[in-house]
Amino acid sequence: TINTINTIITMSNCTIIPVPALQDNYMYLIIDNETQQAAAIDPVDVDAIQAAALTANATITTILTTHNHWDHSGGNLKLIRSTPTIDRVYGGVGDDVPGCTHEVTDGSTFSIGTKTNVSVLFTPCHTQGHVCYYVDNAHVFTGDTLFVSGAGNFNTGTPKQMTEAFDKILKLPDSTNVWVGHEYTAKNCAFACYCEPNNKEMKERLEWAKSRGSIHVGGRGTIPTTIGKEKACNPFARIDVLSVMEFCGPCVNVDDERAERMRLVRKGK
Repeated sequence: TINTINTIITMSNCTIIPVPALQDNYMYLIIDNETQQAAAIDPVDVDAIQAAALTANATITTILTTHNHWDHSGGNLKLIRSTPTIDRVYGGVGDDVPGCTHEVTDGSTFSIGTKTNVSVLFTPCHTQGHVCYYVDNAHVFTGDTLFVSGAGNFNTGTPKQMTEAFDKILKLPDSTNVWVGHEYTAKNCAFACYCEPNNKEMKERLEWAKSRGSIHVGGRGTIPTTIGKEKACNPFARIDVLSVMEFCGPCVNVDDERAERMRLVRKGK
């Protein structure tokens, strides 16, 4: 049985279809409305992404990989072999994405079909070549960098890199839809409330996340979020807000106080 999700968003140029995978991953189809050509984002479950494309009467021509971890890139080669219409596979520079034909970095641009434009944000930290995809001036796909009320593990990256990545993402318009790589929202919101116990909006978001549940186990899921909502409810997006600064405590003998606060919020989680 393939789970489906009722959060399908159609904009003027494209349609976004989230497709759950594994225990808590999200894959996505971005369908160019004029041509019905589609990009598959992080298609680890090949059967599920192909079924979603078939249901939508879409043809997958492109793979967009946010980063090289198996649960995001592990389906690339199988999908390429089984889908002869795929002629482009995008991944971040230096990330060794399986099957990659086009390595991209900050400011790289391309299109899906004829009308759906994509630009790239280079956000290394979680992996050395992690990228986010900004689509149709309305959607950003953040992989394992920014989650709903959370952030990805830094792994071999640095707090400064994650700070820079968040700064890039948060410069997008507040109305931008944010599509994340995992359904981690309830536990992220619980930590956000611990970090900022007097933030009423965070408490409301925690209750909302609990009521929504995970699509992977029959719930409704919590995507998309927006840039504006993350500025209000994501402690990693709020390292310059007094209440988060108080949670972190004094940052002494450090060259970069913002990066140190990013480190301390991550450590606190």
